[in-house]
Amino acid sequence: MKELKLSGVQIMWIFATVEVVLFIWGMITPSINLSKQDAWITMITGGAVAMALTAIVVRLCMLHPRQTLVEFSQALLGKWLGRAIVLPYFAVWFGLNAAALRLFGDFIHLIMLDKTPVWLIMLLMTVLMIYITYSVGIMGIGRFCEIAGPIMVLTLLVGFSLNIVDIKWHYILPIITDFGWGAIMKHSIQPASFLGESLIFFSILPFLEHPKQAYSKSLIAVGMTALLACLATTLVLLVFGPDVSARMRYPYFMLVRSINLLDFIQNMDIFVIFIWVFGLFARISLYLFITSYEAARWFRVKNWRTFIWFGAPAMYIMALFIPNEAIMNSVNFYWQTIAYPICSIAIPLLLLLVSAFRKKTVQA
Repeated sequence: MKELKLSGVQIMWIFATVEVVLFIWGMITPSINLSKQDAWITMITGGAVAMALTAIVVRLCMLHPRQTLVEFSQALLGKWLGRAIVLPYFAVWFGLNAAALRLFGDFIHLIMLDKTPVWLIMLLMTVLMIYITYSVGIMGIGRFCEIAGPIMVLTLLVGFSLNIVDIKWHYILPIITDFGWGAIMKHSIQPASFLGESLIFFSILPFLEHPKQAYSKSLIAVGMTALLACLATTLVLLVFGPDVSARMRYPYFMLVRSINLLDFIQNMDIFVIFIWVFGLFARISLYLFITSYEAARWFRVKNWRTFIWFGAPAMYIMALFIPNEAIMNSVNFYWQTIAYPICSIAIPLLLLLVSAFRKKTVQA
């Protein structure tokens, strides 16, 4: 732990980089399918819920400084129960990373390399993931995100500004009338669940060099992700309308591809592909590090890099067994209905209550 340090800015950009890219590519269409022209509102309310859950996660980490989830869960619940309660997190880390790897392979195969097998595209990314995780660990991932994150956000903002000339305001009307606040709050669960991946803070905040920055940097990261997702969703709706957008697989990519200013500024989609690759590379590398590091703590092995040679092949094989969109939808359903309530709400609240009880008992 001593040789692994992250600055507050790196923590912020790690989360923003790994979440924004997947959120914008993977959640806009499902949200529009549910809420139609009000999808942008669900992004805001979902972001607010995610920030509240992030505050709980950060509070729990602050009560157990320099300890990861596996370590402080055993300190609170004992050796066996503490180990058992983190098993759902391993399932989530492996499953989400495999899904992200598959999504990357399908996207590159569909958009650029249609004659290259998907398994080969995923294999190349897996090799890169192993290289950066093994060679530089979380510090290298942090530095990479510190550079790639601002570039990604700048590219997104430029894309947003160039689409302003094509917006049609009537596409987001009427506001709220068709669904009402009750339905909108219910539909907010979907974006909140993906922003609920703030559970990764359990495993990266212990490396924060200045713990006092934990709250501010974590909440800024989640808020920035929610804001960018809201902007992207709003622009997709304003340019294509809810009916057309709901039938698109990658609506933001099509949004950028449609940019054409005076027949001069065109083909902006190549920049989108680059930030997609950067973001997915950071994401799968981060999850490989988290899985390997936490597994080492679970098995009480000092060299966490040993588990890279198990984790990376396992994630790759799992990605191969996600052959179509139907199974990807099943992964999303599992995350929203089972993994999210357990890993992002129930277990953090339980551990927070136990921490508060033990603290009060010690003080008494």
